[in-house]
Amino acid sequence: MATERKHKRRGDRHDRRTYNRLYTAVCGLIILLAIAAGSMVFFKVHTVEVVGNERYSSQLLLESSGIQQGDNLLRIPRSRIESRMEAELPYLSTVKIRLKLPEGVAIEVVETEPAAAIAFGSSYWYIDCNGKVLGDVPENEGYPVVTGLTVMEMTAGSELVVDELEDLKFRGLKGLLRALVEDGSVQRVESIELATNSYLTMLYDGRLTVKMGLADDFHYDVKMLHAAQERYINDNWTEEDSGTLDMTKNTGEAVLSKN
Repeated sequence: MATERKHKRRGDRHDRRTYNRLYTAVCGLIILLAIAAGSMVFFKVHTVEVVGNERYSSQLLLESSGIQQGDNLLRIPRSRIESRMEAELPYLSTVKIRLKLPEGVAIEVVETEPAAAIAFGSSYWYIDCNGKVLGDVPENEGYPVVTGLTVMEMTAGSELVVDELEDLKFRGLKGLLRALVEDGSVQRVESIELATNSYLTMLYDGRLTVKMGLADDFHYDVKMLHAAQERYINDNWTEEDSGTLDMTKNTGEAVLSKN
């Protein structure tokens, strides 16, 4: 009798555990279904806000996103939309799609600007300071003209593709352009020549040839350039004078010479 009662208690405990697991599973399923149903009914796009745009109109950006009123907020493929917009609209540097629950979406954009021009085919093609191709123009409007790169592919909205053997040149170019853009002096540069795999040469203010190593700290080099102008060139050169500022010496010093 004692053995039968013991087996009965074990069976009752097993039945309760099975019931509890089944009950928990059913409750969980009901909750998930309720959340799914609620998202379909309540989390609908009602407002779309565009932030940060100047070059592109809000209407164009909205159309490019493909987001419409009534869309399910939780089903918007944000990463895919961001990548597509950055490729379709080249002057967009970054796009972020943010949800503003319960019924709003914000399209936050950061636009980019030309930093240099490259002759390719019968046109000039603008690139930004990160090497992104922005498009072609019939005439360059005052941006540095880059030479010495072997262009393999030029597609608006994508990064410039160069010969793989010239990767160091391309990285050096982007480093220099970023420094010039941040400094606000990119349009004082007339040309950038990448003739070697060790240094680049740029023509600054139409009279100063500047040599920099491809692996340099270009922010530091640009500061050195301005220091040479302020401390010597502005006070000692006439408007007709020209010369060279060489920053490629192993000593780490910048050597200024007048032609």
